[in-house]
This record gives sequence, C-alpha cells and structure tokens, in this order.
Amino acid sequence: MLNRALNATIRSFLLGFYKLKFTLGARLAPHHTAISGAALFSTPTRPSRNKLVAPADMPAARLREVVLPSGTVTLYEWGDPTVQPTVLLMHGWNGWALQFAAFIRPLLEQGFAIVALDFTGHGRSAGRRASLPGFIDTTLALLEDLPNLTGIVGHSLGAAAAACTLAQSRNPALKLVLIAPPNSPRVFLEKFAAMLGMPLKLVDAMQRWMEQHYGRSFASISVNRVAPQIPAHTLIIHDPADKIVPFEHGESYARLLSHAQLAPLEGWGHSRILQSPDAIRLTVDFVAARELRRIPQSVSPAW
Repeated sequence: MLNRALNATIRSFLLGFYKLKFTLGARLAPHHTAISGAALFSTPTRPSRNKLVAPADMPAARLREVVLPSGTVTLYEWGDPTVQPTVLLMHGWNGWALQFAAFIRPLLEQGFAIVALDFTGHGRSAGRRASLPGFIDTTLALLEDLPNLTGIVGHSLGAAAAACTLAQSRNPALKLVLIAPPNSPRVFLEKFAAMLGMPLKLVDAMQRWMEQHYGRSFASISVNRVAPQIPAHTLIIHDPADKIVPFEHGESYARLLSHAQLAPLEGWGHSRILQSPDAIRLTVDFVAARELRRIPQSVSPAW
C-alpha cells in the first residue's frame, strides 16, 4: 500500500514537472521543446518484471535475440516456423509479447507455429526509443525470415504496424487480425499532448520533427492511405467502449478494406480484450480459415 501511494505521488510530481516544462518551453524555445517532447513521446514505458514471466499454464517458448537494421529484438517461438504454417503476434505501444499468452495453446492445437516479439524499447528487447515506423521496419525485416507465414495478429499500435506492413508487402495469402487498431499515429500524439497540456502548435511541430526523423509522414501510415493497398482478408476486433483507441478507428478499417469483417466485443476495454475468450476464438477460427462462429453483429459506421 505504501509503495503504491509513493508511486502515485512520484507520477503526480513528474506530470506536474512536465506540464510546466512544456508550457514554458512552448513560449520560450518552441523548436527545442518540440524535439524534447517528441523524444519523450517516443520513449515507451516497460512493464514490471513479473509481467515478463510466462504464465505457468502457457507452453514453453524458445527465446532468441535477432539483430535487425531497426534494432535488436527478442523473439518468442513455438513450434517450427521453418516447416509449419506460422502466425506472427505483434503487441502495441507499451506492450510486450506475453500479452498474447492466452492465444498460444489454441493456435498450437490447430497446428500453427507461432512467433511473437518484443519490439525495440519494449519487454525484453534493447533500446529506449520506439515508433510506428520502427515497428513497421522491424516487421518487414522479420517477414523475410518467415517463409511459411500464414497470419498476422496485431494489437493497438502493433495492429497499425501490421496493416502498414501488409500494404507494402501486398501478400494476399495472409490472414490479418487487427485488435483495437488506431487509424493514425496522430491519435496517440494528441492524447499525450493533452495529458501534458501542450498547445496545438507544439503538437504540430512535434509531428513535423518525427516525420523527418523517422522518414515517414503520418499521412503515409494512416488508414486512408494504407487500407486500400491491403489485399489480405482481415478481421477487426474492437470494444465499442474502448477509451484508448475509439471504436470508430476500427470501423474505418472495416469500411476501407476490401475484405474485412468487424467484430465488436463489449466489456473488455483496450488491453484486456487480449484475454477475451471470444477474441481468441474468433482469431483462431479466422487464421485457420474456418467459418467464424457466433461473430457479433457489426455496429453501423458512425462516419
């Protein structure tokens, strides 16, 4: 109890410090403050160590580090990806591979090999900074070493990265599952800025710096640009009451993709949806090319 109260006090102090820093910086040194803000925005928060311990009931994984142009990442592997049809699992911002623990046994039982990863700056992987372009570059590099890739399952920013990756690779044979997918990185930037009380002009400056630094414009990795280029059959799973990534983001993918189904799952929120038995069942049925059973009725698009 005491540690929890102390941590809350520290978080409150840091939040107040950053609010003051960015409010004054936006007035006195806007360019430097935009770079500082972009660096902070690009720094994920790692989970506590106990969350990186595999659940006792999860089949054991092989762990290995892979050096890629985008950084060194930790891979978790089950089965034999060199000979078995393979499913790639991609976590979101501040996430980690073992968030997909409940998916492992059902996928193995259907004969799949599985590869999950901790992106740079996340989980067990090295590095301090990360970005959606970095997620995309990492995934594109991994695809070269997965000759039997059958499906990709992405959550949150990992879902956006999966969509962007398939838009570039244009592999129609893959099955794509997007769980709570954001339709633009701008949504995260605006939430971050609102939390710290940043003025809009500083947010725009941060976006311009990140686009130059990471080599991709926000527009080029938004759903309007990406979705029409994805040939894969896609399942979108989203809680209509998601408070992190609004449900209309998932709807926009469903509306713009040529082969998409939308499954609203109520009551699970943004992260807990990865523990939903319905989300797991729908995902396994979909990548196994079985008819989806009891798929919820899609909510009508709001725009």
